[in-house]
Amino acid sequence: MSKSNNRIHSIDLLRGFAVLGILIMNITNFSQVNIAYMNPTIAAGLEGYNQYFHSFNYIFADTRFMSIFSILFGAGVVLFTRNAETKGKLAGLLHYKRMFWLLLFGFVHAYFIWPGDILVSYAICGCLIFFLRKKSIRTLLVTSIILFIIPLTFNLMTYYGMTSDELKSTFAFFHPTSEQIATEIKTMQGSFLEQMPIRLEYAIQFQTLVFLIETFWRTTSMMLLGMILFRKGILSADKSMIYYKKMMFAGFVPGLIISLIGLNQAYDYEWSGAYVMNIGANYKLVSGVFMALGYIGLVMWFFKKGFFKNLQNRLQATGRMAFTNYIGMSLICTLIFNGHGLGLFGTFDRLQQFLVVISVWVLILIISPLVLKKYRFGPLEWIWRKLTYFSRGSIV
Repeated sequence: MSKSNNRIHSIDLLRGFAVLGILIMNITNFSQVNIAYMNPTIAAGLEGYNQYFHSFNYIFADTRFMSIFSILFGAGVVLFTRNAETKGKLAGLLHYKRMFWLLLFGFVHAYFIWPGDILVSYAICGCLIFFLRKKSIRTLLVTSIILFIIPLTFNLMTYYGMTSDELKSTFAFFHPTSEQIATEIKTMQGSFLEQMPIRLEYAIQFQTLVFLIETFWRTTSMMLLGMILFRKGILSADKSMIYYKKMMFAGFVPGLIISLIGLNQAYDYEWSGAYVMNIGANYKLVSGVFMALGYIGLVMWFFKKGFFKNLQNRLQATGRMAFTNYIGMSLICTLIFNGHGLGLFGTFDRLQQFLVVISVWVLILIISPLVLKKYRFGPLEWIWRKLTYFSRGSIV
């Protein structure tokens, strides 16, 4: 297959940067008990250098790269439907077929590979934002802000609307007993079938309760923001170098300040479940948007400067295969940590987790360009595309 000459390379670069960055936080869920993502005092803990790795992740990674990924998804909806309309195709039909297959991919990923899947949420939110893709920038911005504020408000109402006893009872899950931790570790070190009850429990929880309380609002908000950034030419690197420098400053300065305050407050409250899951979550969500915008400015600035061209080319290839690489990271990490693989679940500290992240990055950065030298798409991208355009018993 010949290479496509109709790519927006800056978006490919940003998508590659984001999909690799997501693994910095996901590695905790791959390698440790589920609640360890929110409660860093358990599992790998905060002793010694573990504290420094956690602080780095909290400040520079947590919610940052997922926000970028959601922004790019929203931009992708605009780009996909525009291209379909330009070619005289039924954009709505193709979009919903695309979301339907993404939903099915997400279910398979969540229930048979890793319960922390985000594709199901993207498919659902993607169905809704389709109707807003041609609205004015002002309408998109106001809607995005309103949606983003809703989970923040939920958190504030929960924290300040409950008594201390109610909060303690509601968030008791935040501090599992040593027996509960040991049971989850043993189960995830067991066979594939032995892991299924936990995988199903967490996947259902993520796709229902967590989705309704937070994921839907935050994800949809970021997708709408992505539509804005794409339509204004920000993601296609159409702005000036000065513009992207200002974007970095406007994103990183408040983002870092809010992150540091949030981290310090979490320690002050001794990682109380009620505080971390509500007020602490608000710090992360707000700082995450600013940091995401800072990262976007930084990546666009590097793109326009042409720095580290070889690395940029590899990241662009990684971004073109983002779907394949996202699922691929899950397959690799579950084989490392779960019982049907090496069974190392619950045994790695944060340094060892970080070394896994680096190793997977290197592997992806090597393989992605090699695949795209021979093929136009990554394997899952190719399948998704063929299913989307499948019509009347033939593939077009």
